[in-house]
Amino acid sequence: MKNINLGIFGHIDHGKTTLARVLTEIASTSSLDKLPESKKRGITIDIGFSSFNMPDYIITLVDAPGHADLIKAVVSAADIIDLAILVVDAKEGPKTQTGEHLLILDYFNIPTIAVITKIDLATEEEIKRTKSIVSAVLNSTENLKDSQIIEISAKENKNIDNLKNTIHKTLNSLNITRSSDEYFKMPIDHAFPIKGIGTVITGTILKGKVSVGQDDLKIMPINMNNIKVKSIQRFKKEEKEAMMGDRVGMALHGVDAKQIYRGCILTSSNSKLEIVDKIVAKIKMSDIFRYNIKPKMKVHLNVGMLIVPAIVVPFKKIKFKGKEENIILKEIQKGDECYCSFELDEKVMAEIGDNILITRLDLPPTTLRICGRGEIVEFKSMKDLNIKKEVIRTGNIKIDKNRVFIEGLANSKSSAEKLIGEVVELPDKNITGKLKNTFGTKGYLTADFDGEVSNKDKVILNRLRRWG
Repeated sequence: MKNINLGIFGHIDHGKTTLARVLTEIASTSSLDKLPESKKRGITIDIGFSSFNMPDYIITLVDAPGHADLIKAVVSAADIIDLAILVVDAKEGPKTQTGEHLLILDYFNIPTIAVITKIDLATEEEIKRTKSIVSAVLNSTENLKDSQIIEISAKENKNIDNLKNTIHKTLNSLNITRSSDEYFKMPIDHAFPIKGIGTVITGTILKGKVSVGQDDLKIMPINMNNIKVKSIQRFKKEEKEAMMGDRVGMALHGVDAKQIYRGCILTSSNSKLEIVDKIVAKIKMSDIFRYNIKPKMKVHLNVGMLIVPAIVVPFKKIKFKGKEENIILKEIQKGDECYCSFELDEKVMAEIGDNILITRLDLPPTTLRICGRGEIVEFKSMKDLNIKKEVIRTGNIKIDKNRVFIEGLANSKSSAEKLIGEVVELPDKNITGKLKNTFGTKGYLTADFDGEVSNKDKVILNRLRRWG
C-alpha cells in the first residue's frame, strides 16, 4: 500500500469540505472543519487532514482553505501533496482564488483533476459554460493541459465513484517515488499535549524515515535536541516506523508542546536545513501578474509552511571583462526570469534547492496576488552579492581629415582623461576599442579599434558602479 497525499483546492464555498466529507473514511482532529473557529465562521480556516483507502493506496486528503486571507495555508498544503483536486462551483464558475490555487498547482507541477461541483444546483447551460471556462484555463497552464474534468454532486453522491476511479487511474499512471535515503524532515502543523502520553505532533514526512525509540532528532529553529519518538500513529494505526509521504502523529519524549508552533520542523541530526533571513533565488515571474516589481519593494515569500514579508532586489548575471557580475534590474514584469535577493523580516528554515513562491498579499483579494516562483540557489546578503549598476554612455565616431576620434562620451578634457584605458564597443559591427588619449578641449577621445570604423558609427561605453 502506497501512501498518497491528495489535496483539495478551490474558491471559498465551492464544495471542498463537502467533497472531503463524502470521500473520508478516517478523520483526524483538525479535519472537516472541526476546529471551533471553522464552525464559528462557516469556512475552512486551516489545513484539514482525513483519509480513505482504495486498491494499492492509502489516501490522505488535504483540505486547503479557499478564503483569500488564507493563501499561506494553501501554499503549505501544495508543498506536501502528490495529486490535486481543483473544485469549481458549476453555477458560479472559476473565481479569483480558483486562479490563484491553479497557479500554485501549476508552479509545483502537481497533477490535477478538475471537479465541477454542485451540479444539482446548476442548469445544463451553466454546467456547460463552467466546464468550457475551466477547460480553457487548464489549457493556458504550463503543466496541467491534460487534466481531466469531472462533474459531480457531493450532496447527492452523484459521480463520486467516477471521481474515485479517475483518482485511481491517475495514480496508476504517475511515477510517485518515496526515498528514505535522505535526512529526515517533517514540518509540524499541529502540536498538543495528551494526558498520559505527553506531547503529540502531527505532520507529513517530506524526506527520509523515522523509527520508534531509535532516531536522534531535533526540532528547529527552537533548538530542542536529543529527541526520541515514543510512538507513531498513521490514522489511528500504530506503526514502528514511517517514511517520506506518510501523514503521521508522533508522541515525543521530553518536549513541551507550548514551545512548538507551525513552522517548526522535526528533523534528524544530519539535517541540511539552515536558519536564514537572507535568500538568493532564481525566479520566474507569472505570465499573468499585472504589476511590476522594483528594487527594495516589499513582497511576501513562501518558504515551506511559512509566509514571511521580505525586501526584494532583482538582478541579472553578466560576463564583464571576463568576470561574472551581478547587475541590478530597474524592474521586472510578467514572464521575466532573473535572480532575486530577499531579505526577510524573520528567520526561516530552508536548504539549497527549496522551492519558493512570491506573492503580494498587500494587494486586494480580488486581484491575482501571485507574482512568481523560484528555487533557492544560495544564502547571501545583498552586501555580499556586491550588486552593481551599469553606467552606459554613448558617443559617435567622427572622422575629420583622416583623424579618427570619438565625441559624446565626455563634455570636457578633464572628464575625458578619466576614461582613458576604458573599453568601448561598436555593437552594430561587433568591434571593440580601447580609449587611448584625449583630443582637443571638447572631451573628444582617440581609441585603438580591432576593426574598421566609419564616420557616425555609434560607440558604447559600459562601466559598472556599486549599487545601493
